[in-house]
Amino acid sequence: MLDPWANQLVEYEKLFGEFGLKRIEEGILKRIKNKGRIFGRGIVFAHRDLDKFLEAREKGQEVAVMSGIKPSNEFHLGSKMTADEMIYFQKEFGAKVFYAIADLEAYADNGVTLEEGGKFAVSNLADMLALGLDEKNAYIWRQSQEVRVMNMAYLFSKRVTDAALRALYGEKEIGLYFSALTQAGDILLPQHPDFGGKKHVLVPVGADQDPHIRMTRDIAAKEGLVLPSSTYHVYAKSLSGEQKMSKRDPLGVLFLSDTPEIARKKIMRAFTGGRATVEEQRKKGGEIGKCVVYELAKFHFLEDKELKEMERRCLCGEVLCGEDKEMVAEKVCDWLKKHQ
Repeated sequence: MLDPWANQLVEYEKLFGEFGLKRIEEGILKRIKNKGRIFGRGIVFAHRDLDKFLEAREKGQEVAVMSGIKPSNEFHLGSKMTADEMIYFQKEFGAKVFYAIADLEAYADNGVTLEEGGKFAVSNLADMLALGLDEKNAYIWRQSQEVRVMNMAYLFSKRVTDAALRALYGEKEIGLYFSALTQAGDILLPQHPDFGGKKHVLVPVGADQDPHIRMTRDIAAKEGLVLPSSTYHVYAKSLSGEQKMSKRDPLGVLFLSDTPEIARKKIMRAFTGGRATVEEQRKKGGEIGKCVVYELAKFHFLEDKELKEMERRCLCGEVLCGEDKEMVAEKVCDWLKKHQ
């Protein structure tokens, strides 16, 4: 069972057989001209109906991209992954962005008051704009203030049984169940008559959020709406390498508000794929697939040529982990200075 409110890592291979996700295959990639990091590096690895979203765009139909953030803390690099995807789809496909500030979920899941959530929301949105969101082609709302979402969530409750919620999410507090229904309202808001009615909507998420997608697709079918499409990205690991990067684990997270000095210290303590001894690493090379520092470089900070050179030098044992940490830390610090 996938738990959208936990921060454990997901076994990706199980998602295809157990939950029906589809791989991003060559037929999809050929239809995307500018693949960018997202598709060019396999960061997005699975989808539901991405082909239908692409077909609608190719036919000149109006499309939208929808996601959001839970305002329970500052933006971090895990949050940035979803933001990068939304901005990518806005720029590459002309999709209008629908962005939910999930302050009700932050209260239900994290106990963050609406007032506290409002303060984080301002900071989170500032990060979105700095990352490149075009606010002129976007609609942004707080769950607690968007009456249409609340009305839709209440109406959708007639379409979902208690047994279905338990099967999807397990035994949870009622507040989390209602939070899930509210997210269904968020996801289907772009198809509200006030926004032009039925259309193809793409929802970029991490794999653990798929229960929300499955429930919303079921509701959409019953409501006669277009089933939302979705893409799934691999997770940014915690700097410890043991779980996904999450606001619940501040020491394992790189926040976009961290000073360069703090960010450097965190990176220098991060988990890598180094061997037990220098001699072994020189002989066998590093285990790059385990390395959080390499992941930071791949997901966020290095261009293609730089990344290939990092891979080559690591795998042949030419460099040790400390050298790569220094290089990536410098890149991160430079980026943070510009972003902030």
